[in-house]
Formats: sequence, C-alpha cells, structure tokens
Amino acid sequence: MRAAGIIGMVGAGVLGACAAPSVPDAAEAARVPVAVEGKAFLAEIGPGPQGVRFTPAGAVPVSGMRVSVRRSAVPLDYSEGRVAKQAAALACAAQGRRFDDTAHGRFAGAGVWEFAGACA
Repeated sequence: MRAAGIIGMVGAGVLGACAAPSVPDAAEAARVPVAVEGKAFLAEIGPGPQGVRFTPAGAVPVSGMRVSVRRSAVPLDYSEGRVAKQAAALACAAQGRRFDDTAHGRFAGAGVWEFAGACA
C-alpha cells in the first residue's frame, strides 16, 4: 500500500510536468550587438535596480530592465554618454522593448555606461 502511494505521487508529478509547458522568462538577460555612427557596440539587457529620471520636482523612479553598453573596439569613456544612450535605445528596440530616454545613465567605469530601469 505504501509503494502504491509513492508510485501514484511520482506519476502525478510526471504528468504535471508534461501539462505545464515551460514559458521563457521575460526578464532573461540578452546581449545585443548594435552600430551607432559606424561603430560597433554590445549592449547587455537584463534585470537590475530601478533607475531614476530627474524632473523639476526631483528624482522619479524608472522601472524596467538595466542596459549596459560597451563599445567593441576602443572602450567608452565618461564623455560618451550620448552615443552610449543611442546604442542602448537601439538594443532595447531590437528586443521589442521601449527605451525611456529620460532615464539617467551613469558611467560605470571600465568602458561601460549603464542605464538602470530604462528598457521596459
């Protein structure tokens, strides 16, 4: 009797696994190559902290995926936020998402610009 109960539970678990198809996680990270002004970039889109947008009333939270951008050849530097933001927007759009260009970006060092919460 005890073995029959265990076999029944195992059988139910196997059938349950067959009945519930796997759905890809919407928050999976993606690496997206893009080009801006003829230069190659690699953007990584994935879960991360909320970002902020600055308004006259103060900082407002921005919810979405984080976008980290690197240039393929010469590393980005602190003064290249505009081109990094363009690459981030292109990568976000390539994933079928909307890029919030009002989200504040930051130079993370080591040739990387990050836009927290900017890709929804």
